[in-house]
Amino acid sequence: MAEEPSSSTTSSVQLPQQFHAIHGTLVQLSENGFSAFRLRPSHEFNQGLVFSSRSLKDEQVFEVRIDRKVHSWTGSIQIGITTQDPATFHPAPPPNALDIVNKSWVLSGCNLFENGKIIVEDYGPNLDELSEGDRVGVMRTSEGDLVFYVNSFAQGVAVSGIPQTIYALVDLYGKCVEVTVTNHRETQSQPRPLLTLSSVVMDSNQVNQEEESCSTASTPSGALQDRLRFHHRCGTMVKLSAGQRTGERRRPLDEFNNGVVMTQRPLLPDELFEIRIDSLVDKWSGSIEVGITTHNPVALDFPSTMTNLRSGTIMMSGCGILTNGKGTRREYGQCNLDELGEGDRIGLIRKTNGDLHFYVNSRDQGVAASNVPNPVWGVVDLYGRTVRVSLIDREDAIKAPTNEPEEDSPVVEQLLFHTRCGLHAAVVNGGTTGHRPNAQSDFNHGVVLTSRPLKPDELFEVVLDKVVLKWAGSIEIGVTTQRPEDLDFPATMTNVRSGTWMMTGNGVMHNGLTVLDDYGTSLDRLGSGDRVGVIRRSNGVLHFFVNGEDQGPAAGNVPDKVYGVVDLYGQAAQVSIVTPSPATPLTDSSPYPSYLYPAPSHLLAPLVSPTSLADSTYALPTSSSSTSASSTLIHTDLSFHKLHGRNTTLSSNCLTASRPNALSEFNDAICITSRPLRPGEVFEVIIEKLVERWSGSLELGVTSIRPENLDFPSTMTDITYGTWMLSGSSVMQDGTITRNGYPLDLDALHEGNRVGLLRHADGSLHYYLNDQDQGAACWGVPQDLYAVIDLYGQCAQVSLVHRPLQASGIPPDQQEGDATPLDSTTSELASGGQPHRHCHRLSPHCGRAITISDDGRTAKREDKDFENGLVFSLLPLQPEESFDVRIETISQRWAGSLGIGITTFHPQEGTVIPSTLSGLDSAWYISGSNVFQSGRQFLASCLPLEHLVVGDVVSIRRTVESALRFAINGRDLSVLIPNIPHGAYVVLDLHAMVQSVSVKSIGKVGSLPESLATTPAAAATSSVPAATGTLPLSLSQLALREAMQGIQSAFSSRFGIAFSQQQRFHDHHGRNIVFKNNGQTAQRTASYNQGLVYSKEPIVPGSCFQVKIEQLDERWTGSLMLGVTAIPPDKMPSTPPTCALLLKRPSWIISGRALHQGGRKVRSDLKFDLNELRVGQSAGVHLSQTGHLHVLIDGFDCGSVAWVGTSESLFAVIDLYGKTAEISTVSLRSASTTTSTPTTQPALNEEKALRESSNSEKSLTGGKTNPHRSCRYKLACSRFVNIMGLPDAYLESEGSVCGCAQCFCEQEGTLNKVGEEVKGWCRWIVRNRRSVDKKDGPGSNEKWQTAFHGTRPSVVRRILDEGHLLSPDLNVWQRTKAARRSSKGNDGESNGQLLFSPSLQPATLAPTAELYDPLHKKIQRGQVVLQVLVQPGSYKVRKATSPLNALAPLAPAAITMGGSVTCSSDPAHQQQLLNPHAESTAITDEDPAIFWYTKERGAAIVQALLIKLDETASASS
Repeated sequence: MAEEPSSSTTSSVQLPQQFHAIHGTLVQLSENGFSAFRLRPSHEFNQGLVFSSRSLKDEQVFEVRIDRKVHSWTGSIQIGITTQDPATFHPAPPPNALDIVNKSWVLSGCNLFENGKIIVEDYGPNLDELSEGDRVGVMRTSEGDLVFYVNSFAQGVAVSGIPQTIYALVDLYGKCVEVTVTNHRETQSQPRPLLTLSSVVMDSNQVNQEEESCSTASTPSGALQDRLRFHHRCGTMVKLSAGQRTGERRRPLDEFNNGVVMTQRPLLPDELFEIRIDSLVDKWSGSIEVGITTHNPVALDFPSTMTNLRSGTIMMSGCGILTNGKGTRREYGQCNLDELGEGDRIGLIRKTNGDLHFYVNSRDQGVAASNVPNPVWGVVDLYGRTVRVSLIDREDAIKAPTNEPEEDSPVVEQLLFHTRCGLHAAVVNGGTTGHRPNAQSDFNHGVVLTSRPLKPDELFEVVLDKVVLKWAGSIEIGVTTQRPEDLDFPATMTNVRSGTWMMTGNGVMHNGLTVLDDYGTSLDRLGSGDRVGVIRRSNGVLHFFVNGEDQGPAAGNVPDKVYGVVDLYGQAAQVSIVTPSPATPLTDSSPYPSYLYPAPSHLLAPLVSPTSLADSTYALPTSSSSTSASSTLIHTDLSFHKLHGRNTTLSSNCLTASRPNALSEFNDAICITSRPLRPGEVFEVIIEKLVERWSGSLELGVTSIRPENLDFPSTMTDITYGTWMLSGSSVMQDGTITRNGYPLDLDALHEGNRVGLLRHADGSLHYYLNDQDQGAACWGVPQDLYAVIDLYGQCAQVSLVHRPLQASGIPPDQQEGDATPLDSTTSELASGGQPHRHCHRLSPHCGRAITISDDGRTAKREDKDFENGLVFSLLPLQPEESFDVRIETISQRWAGSLGIGITTFHPQEGTVIPSTLSGLDSAWYISGSNVFQSGRQFLASCLPLEHLVVGDVVSIRRTVESALRFAINGRDLSVLIPNIPHGAYVVLDLHAMVQSVSVKSIGKVGSLPESLATTPAAAATSSVPAATGTLPLSLSQLALREAMQGIQSAFSSRFGIAFSQQQRFHDHHGRNIVFKNNGQTAQRTASYNQGLVYSKEPIVPGSCFQVKIEQLDERWTGSLMLGVTAIPPDKMPSTPPTCALLLKRPSWIISGRALHQGGRKVRSDLKFDLNELRVGQSAGVHLSQTGHLHVLIDGFDCGSVAWVGTSESLFAVIDLYGKTAEISTVSLRSASTTTSTPTTQPALNEEKALRESSNSEKSLTGGKTNPHRSCRYKLACSRFVNIMGLPDAYLESEGSVCGCAQCFCEQEGTLNKVGEEVKGWCRWIVRNRRSVDKKDGPGSNEKWQTAFHGTRPSVVRRILDEGHLLSPDLNVWQRTKAARRSSKGNDGESNGQLLFSPSLQPATLAPTAELYDPLHKKIQRGQVVLQVLVQPGSYKVRKATSPLNALAPLAPAAITMGGSVTCSSDPAHQQQLLNPHAESTAITDEDPAIFWYTKERGAAIVQALLIKLDETASASS
C-alpha cells in the first residue's frame, strides 16, 4: 500500500542548489555559482571536484548539464554523494572523487564506487560516452535509496541505506571541462521520481494526472517525460539500442532463448504497453511471448525464458495464456503469436479494475486474466523466431512532423581573429587581419585563432596579403578544439598534440601526425592574392579549399565546437579574413564546388553513355540542349546510405565513399547501399585511391540487414548473420569462411579497377572484375539484399559506377529476375544448336510407386502409397552444381513431406530399391527438420520441410570443397554437410504429402558424358543388356570415369598443372639452397640444415611429387625428410625454419621411420627408413583421392601413413637434411595414359579390342617389379582383368604386385615384398569410393581387419559398381544346398551370411572361371579373390570340423567374349550355372577352417583384387 507523502514535503518550496565555495584547486565558478569550469583542461585532467552548496533533501534531484568537453583525455564526468561537509576539506578537496574514502558513493563510467571501491558493475549508461548537452543527476529517495538520472531517465536503485545528510558531488574529470546546474531554472523538466515496488509515491491528483496522460484520448506533454523503454538489465543475449527502446537478440541463428527484456518502470493503470516485431528468422519453432510480471528487473535473476518463472508472471505464448509457467487458457483470442510477421504489433493493458487485455495489431483479444496485482512491469521474451522488437508510442503516430523552427535563428556573429595570438603575431584592422610584424627576422610563433567557434557548414577563408620569400614553407590552416583563452600558443600549430587538424604543404596532420599525403594543392606554392579556407560540415567532415576549389574530405568525426586557426609560418606574413562568410551550406551556385552534389556526366563518359543508359534502368533526363548543366547529371536512386562507419565520409551526392584518415585508421569504414538491390541489378564500384601502409584491402558483399538496424562493426566480417562477403580470395558467410581460393582476390586490386557483384536468378552470387565474371562465389543467396562495401586496409576511396546490365558481361537471360536458365537452354535445344549445358534428369530406375515422365524431368508417386517413392538423379552431382526440384502436387491425405539428399547408391536394372531414405547404407539427407547420415540423425533444428507448398523450389548444391548445402526458394537453410564422396547422386523421397516434383535445374558445362547426351529414354534403352550382346557400362562406372576426368581437368585448370610436365621447386627455399636446371634440381651448399624446398604447385589428389637423390655427404648423420604442408610457400616466413620438423602449422613430415604432425611425433613404426636411401634412389609423396598420404620409394607405394584430407591445398615439403646434399625432381606421368574405358557397343571390332587390351595391360602392370624386365605372368593376369570388363578407373594405376615365383624371389629384402600366402597371386589395389572412417585410420586403437572373400569374375564388376559385396544369394560359397545348410552354425544363426576367412587358403576354394581371350583366341582359366577390410565386432567366428584336402570339382564357369562378361549361349549350361549341383564346390562343416560371417553388407570394404591363373595357362618370365 503506497504511503501518503507528508504535507510539508509536498508544500515546501525548495531553493535552487548552487555549487559550494569549496572546490578543487583548478575549478573556477561563475559569478552566480551555477556553473563550474576546470582551468588548463589541455594540461590537467583532475583537481575538478565541486559540491552542492547545501545538503540534499529527500526526493530532490541534483542535476548538471555538460557544457564543454575536450578530447585530450580518457574518462569523463563523475557524479555522486558524500556525507562529509565540503567546508571540512582543508586545505582543498582531493584531486579525484574516488579518493574520498569517508562515506562517499560515486558513479564513474558505468560502475558504482563506495569509498573508492567498486560495488556495482554495469549499473547504467556509460558516463564517459555522454556528449555536450547531456544531463546527469543524483537523488536520495525517502526510503534511503540512491538513484542516478541520465537525461531525466531514472537508472534504478543503485544502493540502499543511504544516510539522511548528504551532499552532491561532481568531478570535472578527464574530458569533462564545464558543467552547469540545471534545476535552478529548468523546473519544468524536472526528472520524475523512481517508481519502486515498495511504494508508488503520488497523491490522488498525481494519480489522476498519470491516468489521464496514459489514456488514449489525450497526449499531454507530461506523458513523454517518463516514456516507456526497456530496462538496462535484460537477458544475456539481448542488445539494447535506440535509447533502450529497441531490443535485439544476439546470434539469432545460434541461440533461441535468453532474450527477456522488461520495462524500466511499472506500468500505470490503463497504460498501453505495445511493441512492434522488427525482425524474424525462420530457423526455430516458437516465437515472441509478451506479458507482465511483478518482479522488479533490478532484483530479477533473468531466466532463459519467462515461462520458467513460477510466480508473479502472466504471459501470452502462441495462442494461449500461461500463468506462472502453467497453461491457464489453451485457446485465447483470435491470433497466434507464433504466426505473426515483421511489422505486426502486440500490446497489453492492465485496466484499473485489474483485468489484463492483450492487443494484436490494435485488435482487443479479450480478458486474459483478472485481479492482476499492482505494480507490474511489461515483459517481452525474444524467443525462437523473433529477433528484434521496438517499443512504439501512440503519441508518435498522432504527432505530425513539422519543419518549422521552434525559435528564431540567432544572428550569426561576424567571424574575427582573437586578440590573443602567437608571440610574433598581431591582430589588426578590428580583428580581420593577422600578421607577423617582423617577418624578415622571424618565421614562426605566428598562430592566430578565430574569436568564436565555427558554425556548421561555415567557411573560414583567408587571403594572403603579404608573402616573404626568405623562408621555406608557408601558411598552414585548420581547426582546433583549443580555446584562444586557454591555449599556450606554440611555435607552430603542428606541435599541438590534441584536438587539432591542420593542412600543411600538400598534406593533412592531426595532432602533429601526418594522416594524408598528397592531399591537394601545396600551400607552400601560394602567393599574394591566393585564398585558402576550411569548412567543417554538419556531419563532422572537414574540407579544405584553395582558391575556391574543394580539395576533398580531409578528416572525419571532427567535433562540432572548433575554432579556425591560421599559422603565419615561413613565407606567409599577413592574411585577412574573406567576408562575408556564409553560414549556410554551399549550393551548386556557390563558387566553391561541393562534394555533396552529382558529378558531370563527362567524368563518367568512359563508363556510361546516354545511349546505353536509355536502354537500362538508369536514364538521363531529356533536354533540348545536350550541353546544359542539368542534362549532364546522372539521376539514379542507388547510392550509399547516410548511415555508415565512423571513419567513412560520403561525397558526390553519396556516390563516393572515402576513408579520410587512411594513414592512421584502417577499419570502421563500412558503407551500405541506400536500398536493396533489384533483381538483375549490378552493384559496381571503381577504386579511386589506395594507400600502401596496411595489409588487406577492400571487402565486398551483400547483407539482409537494413542500414537502420545495423550496428556498424569495425569490419563487416564481424557480422554473424545475414551477410555474404568476399575478403581477399575467401568467401565468408556470417563471419565464417566457406570457401578459399576464389578466382578474384580483392587484396590484389589496383587503382582504376572496377569490381562489382550480381545475384543471379538461381540464387548464386557472382563477382565481376572489369566486366569479367569471376564465377559463382556462393549459393542460396536470398533476394532483397543490400550491397555492402568495407573500405578496409589499403582501400581509401571508391565511387559507385552506374552501368547497364548488358555492359557488365552478364548473359541476357540472367538480367531479368523471372527468367530462368532452363528457358534459354530449352530454346537452344529446340533450335538445334549445340547447347552449352544440359538439363538435369531423373534416373529411370526408381521406387515401385514412382512414375518418371516428361523425358526424365518429372516424378509422380501413386496416391495410394505413401512410401516407395525414392527417385535418383541420372548423373552424379558435380562440384559447383545445384540440383533444383519444384513441388508440383501435394496430397493432404498423408502426413510428412519431401526428403532430399545425396547417396553413393545408384540403382540398376533389377536392383532392389529401399522403400525410404533410411534404408540406404550410404546417404546424407534432410527429412522433416533433421539431417541424417545413413539413417542416423546427426544434426537437428533445420527449417522443417513439412511447410512446403506447391510451387516451392528445393535446392541441393555441392561445393568445390565437397560439402552439401540446402536451400528453399533460394534461401539457405544454414545446413552444411562436409566430406561428401565423389560420384554421389541426388536422391529424393516423395514421401507422404509430396506427390510429384519436377526438375528445374541445369547441369554444369561438360558434365554430361557423350554416351548419355541422348534423352533418358534412349539412355535407359541402351542400358538394358541385349540377349546376345555384351554387358554395357553401368551409369556408376560412367559417372566415376567422368568424375575422375572432371577432377583432373578442374585441378589442372585451377593450378595450371600439365600432367606431362616436369615438376619444379618453388622459389621460396631454405637459406643454404641453390637451384639448378631451371628449378628442377636443388643443392645444399653449406652446413647440414637450412635445406627446405617446396613443390611449385599444390599436389592434386591422385597425383604425386617425387625426387631423386643425386648426391650424399657422408660427413653427417640423418638424411632426407619429406611430407606435405597446408601453408603455401609464398606465405611462409621470409626465413624458413632450419628443419622441416619445426613446421608447426598443418604439416605432416616423415623423418627416418617416424611421422611428425605439426612438429610432434605421432608414429614411429613405419616399414621403411628414409635414412637408408642411396644415390640414384627416388622418394616421394602421393595424395590419394580419399585424402590419404602415401610414401613412394623407387616408385613403390609403401602404403598410407596418415589421413590429411583434400579440403586444403597441400604442397610437398622436402628437407635436404644431413647426408642429402642434392636432389632433382622426377617427371610426372601423363594422366591420360592411365585410364582406358571398355567400349559399350555390342559388336566389338577385334583390332580395336586388341589395341585397347594391350593398352590396359600396360596400365595395369605398372612395371614396378623391375624396370628392365616385363613379367609375363603379370601381363597374363592383367589381360585376365581386362577381359573381366573392369574399367581402369576402379584400380590404382600404381602399386600392383606380382607374386609369381621369379618376382617373389626378386622382391626378397625390398619394401614391396608380398606375404608368403600371396605367392602365386597378382594383386591390384582397388580405388573404392568407400573408405574407412577417420577415427579408424592409422594410429587408431581399433583398426579394421584384413580378410579374404572368394567370388566369381562375372560379379566383381557389379561389386565395384555398388561399392558393397553382393547379397548372400549370389555368394559363391553359398550357392549349393550343402552350403546353405552349412551356413547355419552350431549357435543357431540363420543362413544368408557373408563369409570371409582371415587367411587366403580357404578363399582359394572359389571355382576357377573360364574367360575367352580374343587376343590369343583361347580360354583363360583363373581364380578371383577379393581382399577386404572387415569392421571389428561386426562378425562372428566359426570353425569347421574336417580337413580341406583338395579343390573340389569346378563349377560351370562363365565365359567372357571380347572383354565383356556373358553367359554361355547353351541353355543347359546357363541352367547349370544358375543352379549348380550339390557336389559343386562349397564350404561345409567338415572343413577345419576359420570363417567369419556377418549379415552386414556395409561391414566390409573391398581393398584389393587378387588373380591367380591356372598353371597350364600361365608362365613366368
